[in-house]
Amino acid sequence: MQVSRLSKFGTTILLFLVSQNISLFGLLLVQYAITWYITLTTQSGVMMTLAIICGFLPTFIISPFAGVWADRYNRKTLIILSDSLIAVATFTLAILFFLGHNDLWLLFLVLSIRSVGAGIHTPSVGAIIPQLVPQDKLTKINATNTSIQSTSMLIAPMISGMLLVIASIEIVFFIDVITAALAVSILLLSVHVPPHAKALLKQTTGYFADLKLGLKYINNQGYLKALFGFAAVFFFLVAPAAFLSPLQVTRTFGSDVWRLTAVEVAFSAGMISGGLLIAY
Repeated sequence: MQVSRLSKFGTTILLFLVSQNISLFGLLLVQYAITWYITLTTQSGVMMTLAIICGFLPTFIISPFAGVWADRYNRKTLIILSDSLIAVATFTLAILFFLGHNDLWLLFLVLSIRSVGAGIHTPSVGAIIPQLVPQDKLTKINATNTSIQSTSMLIAPMISGMLLVIASIEIVFFIDVITAALAVSILLLSVHVPPHAKALLKQTTGYFADLKLGLKYINNQGYLKALFGFAAVFFFLVAPAAFLSPLQVTRTFGSDVWRLTAVEVAFSAGMISGGLLIAY
């Protein structure tokens, strides 16, 4: 019986991680493709700034609410809905580009929609993994998943760069739609995630009350308070290097896609190394 439970746990978490990393791979392909397309087409700091704002501000705004939703509602459903929202937006963009409507504002709009989806998707995945994984295996599973994600981040810019050289950007968009459909299908058909306890209860408090309680809890925990403060400073400082390096490379060394690919591969190699150190 114990062996059977362990086998079921292993299969469930494996299928879940496979589905999410398939989805992540498609997301990364499109993220690189759009960023590089805007960089190579405009070589404009203003356009890159708008892309960054559209790509991350909606996530920043919706994430606190999405964290509450992940605590209140079925997390599997939230993941499926957010993945589907991103896929529909990307599919629509691909059709419009095929028809010749390739205005930059369409990219900014889709970046915003994808950012909303990511803002819902990320906290839902973060909340569902502890629900599926025993406490004593959580650190190793998270570290292993981080290494897999980093590997995707290593491979995705290579594939995206190759596709942009030999095919059109619309092909990259369609690949993302296919990977999202695969991820959603695996979740729907093969991964059983029972609703967590709070999702089964009748909610008696509002969103802002739950959000306030969460912030109060973080404020009362010295470790979490320091961790969140460090993360805020770290991401603020690393943002220019992470987001504007394609523009710097293009302006300084030329508009070859392989140069942009090399920069992203270097970032990802470091992330893989960090994940492996934590896991093993």
